Amino acid sequence: MYRRFAILSALFGLGFLSVSAQIYLLREFLYVFQGNELTLGIVLANWMLLTGFGAFTGRFSRQMQQRDQFILFLLLLLSVIPVLTLVKLDVWRSVVIPTGSMAGLKELFYTSLLLQTPVCFCGGFLFTALSSEVSRNQHGIPLGKTYSVESAGSLAAGIFVNFILLWVCPTYPGIKTVSVIFLVFVVLYSFSLPSWLPRVVALLAAAAILYGHIAVPFDRLCLSLLYPDQEVLIDRETPYGKVVVTEQSGQRNVYENGLLLFSSGNVIRDEESVHFALAQVEYPRKVLLISGGLSGSIPEIRKYHPDRIDYIELNPGLLEIAEEAGFGRSFPGLRMIPMDARKYLRQTDSVYDAILINLPEPSTLQLNRYYTDEFFKIVASRLSPDGIVSLSLPTGSDYVSPEAAALNASIFISLGRHFRYVLIIPAGRNFFLASGHPLTLDVASRISRRGIPTLYVNPWYVDESSLKERNNYLMSRMPENPRVNHDFRPVAYFCQQSYWLSHFSQSYALLAGIVVFILVLSFLAINRVNAGLFSAGFTASSSEVILLLSFQVSFGYVYQALGFIILVFMLGLALGSASGKLFRSASLKKHYLALQVFQAVGAMIILSFIQFLPAVHLNDMVLIVFFMVLAFAVAFLTGLEFSAAAVLSKGSTEKIASGNYSIDLYGSALGALLTTALLLPLAGVTLTLVILALLNTVTAGIYLYDCQD
Repeated sequence: MYRRFAILSALFGLGFLSVSAQIYLLREFLYVFQGNELTLGIVLANWMLLTGFGAFTGRFSRQMQQRDQFILFLLLLLSVIPVLTLVKLDVWRSVVIPTGSMAGLKELFYTSLLLQTPVCFCGGFLFTALSSEVSRNQHGIPLGKTYSVESAGSLAAGIFVNFILLWVCPTYPGIKTVSVIFLVFVVLYSFSLPSWLPRVVALLAAAAILYGHIAVPFDRLCLSLLYPDQEVLIDRETPYGKVVVTEQSGQRNVYENGLLLFSSGNVIRDEESVHFALAQVEYPRKVLLISGGLSGSIPEIRKYHPDRIDYIELNPGLLEIAEEAGFGRSFPGLRMIPMDARKYLRQTDSVYDAILINLPEPSTLQLNRYYTDEFFKIVASRLSPDGIVSLSLPTGSDYVSPEAAALNASIFISLGRHFRYVLIIPAGRNFFLASGHPLTLDVASRISRRGIPTLYVNPWYVDESSLKERNNYLMSRMPENPRVNHDFRPVAYFCQQSYWLSHFSQSYALLAGIVVFILVLSFLAINRVNAGLFSAGFTASSSEVILLLSFQVSFGYVYQALGFIILVFMLGLALGSASGKLFRSASLKKHYLALQVFQAVGAMIILSFIQFLPAVHLNDMVLIVFFMVLAFAVAFLTGLEFSAAAVLSKGSTEKIASGNYSIDLYGSALGALLTTALLLPLAGVTLTLVILALLNTVTAGIYLYDCQD
């Protein structure tokens, strides 16, 4: 009985450690590589590929001598690998990629593939080996239940990490805490072995690992590598990302998730972000500033003597940290609003004379929400008749590449759908101005006539004839039929990805190679039964991405609620895989076929729900419940399908576990990669969900045809 408990505890601990490590590694990859959803797609694809390969290799564990001891060794090794992987990632970034340079798609792919191999391969191998251990000891536990136990560990990790550790611990103390908890399960497993030697070894190893966690300051060592020649003043984890404040030669810099948000003394950027827009407004009484206020924009706005300045910052922790570092200043009429800008604009009755959007380019689906047709419609409804909105994109200086032209054109035409006049001022960035009244490039002259004191945006610095020439050149480079950027068809996000790739002379060839590689691996492991698992894994990961995107569009980035969606998804997997015994064996084939059809129907239900969202105004809690129910249903169906496939598959436990688990992960990897990188940007949410429905319909048809034979 204790042996059974120890094996199931090890499986639970395996799920707990795997998901915890995945959360921390994803955050660190985003931080180190300044990444977006494409980064997440590649890292997750490699994670699932490597885990699937480990699970596939685990089928050969039964032939090993000293099998129990080897499993214990891998469990002990797995307890330290996540911490070492974080260290290797930080060292790799600082040594292999020079400071100040950008890392491309190839660097990201090879780094994530190389560094994640130990933790993913061991995790996949151990799942198959421990599942086989359950079968070998004849405990009568079906494979679906072992999957549910591992999923329950994943669920526990999601709750513990998302709602406790990320709030109270930086990265390295957090992952060390996870490692110590996992060691408890490892020691429990060691005491199930017949010999006393493994128990002693496990206890000594656990003591040594615990001492290493306490004695070695990994976090300080890695920070010194990532920020060379800079003094780190503040290093703090917030639920919205990692914030670091450094000082170098008297200049203070604020980084969020590895991206430089702003630096002290950047007068040119502060003046351009304010004066190009406000100089066009006669009396800007009420101004809304979306991000960027801590860098020095607010003092520039005050030169126009507005009655009120509303400043919105999504991350309230950033406001506290910046004020602590000496960036924040209080002014009369200034109101700080720590919430999502879209949500605020939908709820407020305020009408503004100017809305200044000082956000980075739409390099993520989260940021893309502030560059869409739907957002500009909300902005237009909150502007006075002579009001103005301003935003900016990176400039190509004197050369505009086709990728940059497509990006600028998408934003230009999206603004033009809601504003009569749209003007681009090519300066330090391409500043887009939109209004209901005529706009001009003669900004410097206007500022001079109004007597507004500036250091750079004035006739002695700004050459207005040069601005006109550059504006004409930029407009001439734009494509004839640009596509409008939408919430659920993020064209600008795709254009930004292409623009980023163009810096490295890279295209989507590498992504195509990854897709082909996944398909080859899937072909080696697929059969008529687990083909349904491939489409289920693809559908599950794609649906989760779509639901998270839809939630962001509806509510903004509400970290806790997003965490709940992920947890509900894990809960659905655990309960679904544990409920497989409800099926009668006599009609299991029909049930398995029905599950594949239900997956197709589920994709169409999600599509109906998303199309239903803009037309209604439901209570926020009601909408959240809808999101939770949909996430749970998709995951529950996937778990049920895994459990049913385990019973229908033929062969040894090792073969079934390795084949089904790996093919499910391969499908999930392909879904995560294709959905974030290609399907959503190119096809949009509607067509992506139709493709998911067709995929499940095809696999159901293949299974039905084989059953009739």
